[in-house]
Amino acid sequence: MDSWGTRRAIVVGAQGGVGQAICDGLRRRGASIVAVVRRPYSVIPSGCEVVLSPLDSPQAVLAACAAAALGAVDALFVASGAYAGGTAIEDTEAETFERLMWTNAGLPFYVLKGLLGPLRNARGHAVLIGALAAEEPRSGQAAYAASKSALHSMVRSAGRELQGSGATVNALLPSVIDGAENRRAMPQRDPAQWVSPVRLAELALSLAEPAALDLQGALIPVRAGL
Repeated sequence: MDSWGTRRAIVVGAQGGVGQAICDGLRRRGASIVAVVRRPYSVIPSGCEVVLSPLDSPQAVLAACAAAALGAVDALFVASGAYAGGTAIEDTEAETFERLMWTNAGLPFYVLKGLLGPLRNARGHAVLIGALAAEEPRSGQAAYAASKSALHSMVRSAGRELQGSGATVNALLPSVIDGAENRRAMPQRDPAQWVSPVRLAELALSLAEPAALDLQGALIPVRAGL
């Protein structure tokens, strides 16, 4: 944990459950944190530099990345994402499909476009949050699975681009993440079987540490009890 004391980490989606847990873990480790967020904080968390952006277009994402990359990019965590499901393909609204494709694939693509260079220069490590549903899609998940599948392919390709550079990019693929939204949406399900945001964050942090240097372009399932 001492190795984080001189490192600078960028967290995209720092206000979500997993993003907050990643920031908490980085704070405990003494890292410098750059939180890339859509909404202003009422109180800025201690130890955080904040980059505020709507993240709703390639230009907005690239501008946010340029602001975040004014210092070293030793670690990058992309914890932003959106979910919609339970709807057959023929009943899925175009707006839903486009929103999922942007949030889960387009936004991460432009984050990597903007930050892979600085990450490579720092021999840093990127960790993205994918979804097990993209590898094992169920009925009613076509749009969501397609968007996360695009993210997974992106991670594999980026891993090839970084091969031999000392920088890495990998993804964690959780099943269902335990959070307020999922608890409201699935009150009949047992959240004890879901993935804890805190444990998922610790896994993400471990992929940005020296012991994980040989992982490159990996898609790692995180099932919990499912």
